[in-house]
Amino acid sequence: MLNTSEQPSPILYRQFQDVDAFGQAFYAEGLSLTQLKSGRFEGAVTKIQLEDLQLLRMITSCSLYTLGPKPPGQIPFSISLAPPQGMVITHKQALPPQALFGFDPTREVSLITPKNFQMGILLVPLDYFERHLHDVDCHDLDTKFLQQNVIQVEDQRLENLRDYLNQIFYLAVKNPDLLVRLYPLVLGDLLPLLVNCFSAAACPRFCAHPFQRATLVQEAEAFMLAHLDEPITLKAICQAVKTSKSALSYGFQDIFGLSPMAYLKTVRLNGVRRALKASDPTQATILGIANRYGFWHMGHFSHDYRQMFGESPSETLKGAW
Repeated sequence: MLNTSEQPSPILYRQFQDVDAFGQAFYAEGLSLTQLKSGRFEGAVTKIQLEDLQLLRMITSCSLYTLGPKPPGQIPFSISLAPPQGMVITHKQALPPQALFGFDPTREVSLITPKNFQMGILLVPLDYFERHLHDVDCHDLDTKFLQQNVIQVEDQRLENLRDYLNQIFYLAVKNPDLLVRLYPLVLGDLLPLLVNCFSAAACPRFCAHPFQRATLVQEAEAFMLAHLDEPITLKAICQAVKTSKSALSYGFQDIFGLSPMAYLKTVRLNGVRRALKASDPTQATILGIANRYGFWHMGHFSHDYRQMFGESPSETLKGAW
């Protein structure tokens, strides 16, 4: 935390080496974050409270799959703060270049992000947003507009918003006292910069096209989650969702960058990690928890676990994270 006074600070900056603690601090209660690729997790969260508005920045080292609720009564406008090192996927569709996304308040979060990703979010209370639109005589940004959830924005207008947000987050870490003094100026700039991205001239027509096999992948995900403690095969998954191995493999590779069985192992490993962290090391056993998530060969499991998270299961159980 940047301010150690007794009064709550309007600016918070924290670093994390645990993906679940990162998720709880970043966005909303109830988020589920799955680490998709191997490597020790490192993340950072910056929060800035601007009266009714809140700015969030998250930086992560690993590819993540994030699911869960959005803050009630708020509209989250999200933007990549730096060129991503891979596809960003929301609700099984790849984001276009220069996108604002995630602003449908009726949809939960469904987001796949690549490694070393930086994202900014402007959280705006719905009534606050509606009052601002009324004040600037902008009446075409209605519920139907918000339900798009993703828009592609003309380059310069989005760059103006991105550059402004990056300057704010820089000050939040390097000179928070100055940023606090600049609050009135920032409040006057932010929403106009945001709304400027929504004009007809700024938004080339963008038609959302989910990945071709998105429905198959979603059905296979549900089947996997229902059978995490069983030794299921790719053949069994394909039979359950009535598709071929090649179709399912292409679908998972398109969306997650993993084969179906690699994705299943990844979900299971993340589940084991959460269970280990939540367990009493004097009562729980690694074998018992691993078996609950479908791991029966402890040698293979321990190797895969260390490769995925950069530590042994026993280190996690003892609270080494």
